[in-house]
Amino acid sequence: MALTNQRIIPVVLFVVALGLVAARVVVSMTKRAPSKGNGVQWLTPEEGLRLAANSNKPILLDFTAEWCRPCHMLDAEVFQNPVVAKNINERFIPIRVVDRRREEGRNTREVDDLQQRFAVRGYPTVIFADRNGERARMEGFGGREKFEQMMESVR
Repeated sequence: MALTNQRIIPVVLFVVALGLVAARVVVSMTKRAPSKGNGVQWLTPEEGLRLAANSNKPILLDFTAEWCRPCHMLDAEVFQNPVVAKNINERFIPIRVVDRRREEGRNTREVDDLQQRFAVRGYPTVIFADRNGERARMEGFGGREKFEQMMESVR
């Protein structure tokens, strides 16, 4: 009888391990980032500025930080809205500038330079700019309607 129990243990362990692997797969699939087509197609400052140098499109700079609650609201209500995101992706070069000072103690040189160049004092700050400089600015988040009005003013 003891021999039979010893043979069952490896089978039970195998089934438990298989269940854990399956659970891990399910969790990783549900945590996956939204697909590229659902929201704004953000570029890094390096990518966006390089593209802007060879384009007539204005840029949209989203100065944000991970710890910033209004930044997350802006992202959820505006940048993940399919209609607004499509408009932004078609009309602008969208650049996300993420402040990492709280998390890492410093930013990259490019992030610091952009924050100084555009006098960013808080988060979120959204700036529309073209070759002639800043065209519109939103500091804080006042809702989707306010954002859309500002965006439409940039032609």
